[in-house]
Amino acid sequence: MASASRYWEFVKLNSTNKRRVEMMVVARTYFHSLFPEKVEVGDATIQRQLWQQMRVNNQTDTDASNLPEICLRCYISHRIYQVCFDLGTKFGSRNGFSCEDLLPFVLDDEVLLAAQTQQTRPGSSYQSLATTVLKTFDPARGSLNTWVSRYVKQHPELKRFLLQHGVFLVSDWALLNDTNSKEVQRIFTEMYRSAKIEIQQACDLLISYHAVYRQDRIEQRLTGGTLPCQPPTLEQLTRIANHLQTLSGKKLSTEVVLNQLSAIASKLRRYRIAAQGGSVSSVSFDQTDVQAIVERSQIHQDDEEQNEFLNLYQNQFRESLDQAISQAVNDFINKLQRKRNTVEESFIKALHLFHCQGESMNQIAPQIGLTKQYEVTRLLKLSELRADIRQKLLLILRDHVIDLATHFANSERLQSLDQQVEAILNEQISDMIQQAESEVKNPIRNQPLPSLLARRLCYYLNSRNTKL
Repeated sequence: MASASRYWEFVKLNSTNKRRVEMMVVARTYFHSLFPEKVEVGDATIQRQLWQQMRVNNQTDTDASNLPEICLRCYISHRIYQVCFDLGTKFGSRNGFSCEDLLPFVLDDEVLLAAQTQQTRPGSSYQSLATTVLKTFDPARGSLNTWVSRYVKQHPELKRFLLQHGVFLVSDWALLNDTNSKEVQRIFTEMYRSAKIEIQQACDLLISYHAVYRQDRIEQRLTGGTLPCQPPTLEQLTRIANHLQTLSGKKLSTEVVLNQLSAIASKLRRYRIAAQGGSVSSVSFDQTDVQAIVERSQIHQDDEEQNEFLNLYQNQFRESLDQAISQAVNDFINKLQRKRNTVEESFIKALHLFHCQGESMNQIAPQIGLTKQYEVTRLLKLSELRADIRQKLLLILRDHVIDLATHFANSERLQSLDQQVEAILNEQISDMIQQAESEVKNPIRNQPLPSLLARRLCYYLNSRNTKL
């Protein structure tokens, strides 16, 4: 139980709102009386037993009756900090805030603070987030990690703060699932002044998305499934494409379907943030949303010219991404081969199994001559690889986009384009990388990862194998 200390260490804020960890000695002694150090017990079992003991002890009034609750509250304080840290890491740098800005909203356990100073429990009606979590938590209905994460992200003041910084904590797929075609028509008309043909295409695609994805969600609920909205699978994307072809006569590849759904979701997200009083100053630069480079409001541009630019841009983005992936993987292999000559085959195979077949690190290890999950993680170094692809893609794509835009944007617009395009592309590429990071943290096993980065990486790996 390497992380058992989370059950007796209390994460709190000091007088300057800085994170501080303090040990609750009575909680540690109590915890070890229930779970001896040499016995390996999982968090789910520990939390279930502490929760059950807490409910029994609530019927008594002794000095030791609140010890299981204190252990759970210590764990909750760690989890609250981790959720805020993750939010700060994922959104903070691009939206002007940090983990430390979020903690005061949610890391305020009044019961632990009172227990630490040996005071009686506060008599006010105020309840901290930790108290709310413990009052509603039920191990039979979900994990404590999920429970805490949900309450942190739904905290009214924290949500308001994030909205003010342009962050709306709803997945693209939940946004699309929750928005009907009439709303899309109104939003695209009033906020984006989109062309009629674009609005119709977006509505048709959303109707097809609902016909497949929403129906699958309803069937999941009927069978007891409660998973959050996940990215559509390849099979679902194929069905959406087929439905769209039947509905509108328009034939799209699964990749284009995914890209266009993401672009619609990006616009809906910006609308929701604005509608709730949040900041939407940052530019959303999706593959089908290049408003910042060639403004759609330019009256002299017709739909045909806009569509031509969009098609050229999408092709250029894909080609540049393929080039960046090829360079990054080859650089990575060269770096590994300086340490061990036989590593290339293992590295390429592990990349393929993880991204293209959806296998876990544990499943991959024996197939490449390793024994432990961490050995595969250490070999792949996915965070470093993604960072290298990101940097190379930005350098490659920047000049290509400026070149491309010269054929479409007017001369006045081009004067400021050179300074703006890097920031715009940087934001789009960051969104793509974040999508890839998110699917790695919440994978659907034994099927290809659906993000654009994963799909193009698989395309490269398959091409590489064909050439060998």
